[in-house]
Amino acid sequence: MHLSKENDPSKELYPQADTVGFLQGEKVLIVGNNGTYDKAEPVYRDRVRLDRHTGSLELLSVTVSDSGEYTVSINKTPNDPALTDKTTLDVIERISGVSLTGPAQPLIEDQSSADLTCEGTGSIITTEWMKDGQPLSPSNSIIFSADLRSVSISPVRRSDSGEYQCRLSNPVSSDTATYTMTVNYGPENVSISGPNEVEVGSKVTLTCSAESTPPASFNWMLNGRKTGETTASYSIEKTDSTHSGNYTCTAWNNVTSLNTTVHHHLTEFSTKAINLLFVYSERVSPWRRHFQEANRKQVELGILGGDTSVFPEVKLNSAANQRALQLILGQ
Repeated sequence: MHLSKENDPSKELYPQADTVGFLQGEKVLIVGNNGTYDKAEPVYRDRVRLDRHTGSLELLSVTVSDSGEYTVSINKTPNDPALTDKTTLDVIERISGVSLTGPAQPLIEDQSSADLTCEGTGSIITTEWMKDGQPLSPSNSIIFSADLRSVSISPVRRSDSGEYQCRLSNPVSSDTATYTMTVNYGPENVSISGPNEVEVGSKVTLTCSAESTPPASFNWMLNGRKTGETTASYSIEKTDSTHSGNYTCTAWNNVTSLNTTVHHHLTEFSTKAINLLFVYSERVSPWRRHFQEANRKQVELGILGGDTSVFPEVKLNSAANQRALQLILGQ
């Protein structure tokens, strides 16, 4: 790096000057007197070169500490007033080692707060925050520090879950770090889906669902007794009379320590077909019919007034003077 009084370094600057000196703030970098040079500050040893003819200063292996205001002072003769000028040097260090840290303990919705801190080395000029690829903006619950190096969220909500990014940059470099935040909540909106009625001997599946982070655990009970089922789905391959009753599903979140219980009633039914033989006889009143089962056991069903709507399940087939009926009875 060169610092020069003139735009053209090849042009001699006061070739007969008695003294040429450079200062950084209050620190003397180098002084030249009649061709001899003295490096006044040890930190500049072997790093400073002064061209007395052009008035230019060369700094080698610059560091961030070299940043600042530099002053050149030239005395043509010991009796002449010094001619001075100033310039500013900014040394920018590349950014590296960026990290983004957050809470180590689990976060619970509407109970916890979260502080995110972004750190890195180098010349940090710009700090940018993103969430899920979009700029993160301040709000009533999201507060940025004055230097933008940290963000406080209080209280946290489920919408705050996601991937946070912090990007530190300067004109020559940038680096980014990420942090994934998970806000735990629930269980909420717990429900049981499945049939309310099922035929004896068939398969039935009841499913319990819940909105929860982390996913809820489940426990099933039937008529107040534990079933041993701890998954979201409760299946019965072949139902019988012992499977009727009140099913209870309890959803539990092991982080929030909250639980919610819902109920579902299941009724079982069976169908029984009875084949009957209807014999019409002129000797019997038209309003009274005789039915005979396939095993010839006599059954008499009286239908008063000819109203057959009381047996809507009856299916009648005519054949000559006999009529075959099938009566479907719910049991």
